[in-house]
Amino acid sequence: MDKKKLRRYLPMTRKEQREVLQCYATAFPDWKVIADGRLVRYHGPIMQQIGFEALRGWSYRPAAVIRALPLPTVRMLHQLLDIKRGGSIGMRDHPRQWKDVVVAMEQQFRPSVRKPLDLREVTELCKHEVLERTNDLCMLAILNAYLGENEQALSYCERIQAAPLPTLLPPLKASPAWERQRREFGLRLKEAIEQGKAREFLEWEQSEWERGNKKM
Repeated sequence: MDKKKLRRYLPMTRKEQREVLQCYATAFPDWKVIADGRLVRYHGPIMQQIGFEALRGWSYRPAAVIRALPLPTVRMLHQLLDIKRGGSIGMRDHPRQWKDVVVAMEQQFRPSVRKPLDLREVTELCKHEVLERTNDLCMLAILNAYLGENEQALSYCERIQAAPLPTLLPPLKASPAWERQRREFGLRLKEAIEQGKAREFLEWEQSEWERGNKKM
């Protein structure tokens, strides 16, 4: 098989991934370009990101998600772009299709990638998806605490402690580090809310991650 035919079956190169990212960056000039292949924007305790997953078959698939900045292992509202004909964009089609992909992002991704981020809208969207697991409960505890909705935030903090462990864990296996981290975070957030220092606590936690003092 010659190299041109073989290329169709291989993943994108790093150079091609950077080119795709820079292409979409022109459509989102107010978003920050992250070297690992994401477009991001921030508001309060959350970050909205758009990523471009490199797939086999010389193609990629856009996805969006909301991450909690005070505890970056927490994320919700994950969405894969609904793409016809195979679910991905081939690199051969990219030059003529990427603008249509931008339109699809504008139509499908929630919260809207064109409107300013609204924390109350994000909170409502998350409430529609919430499951009794530490990830989702931490996200809603953070959002409600930041918005000053202390009763709701305290309720979510309590539910974090009662949330069951992931069902795929082997019997008798200790809970994963990220599960313990979320439960500890819930206890400290609860204490901060009761002391009237929720916003200060969240901003401090966020700054610790940004300075590299905490690791995932």
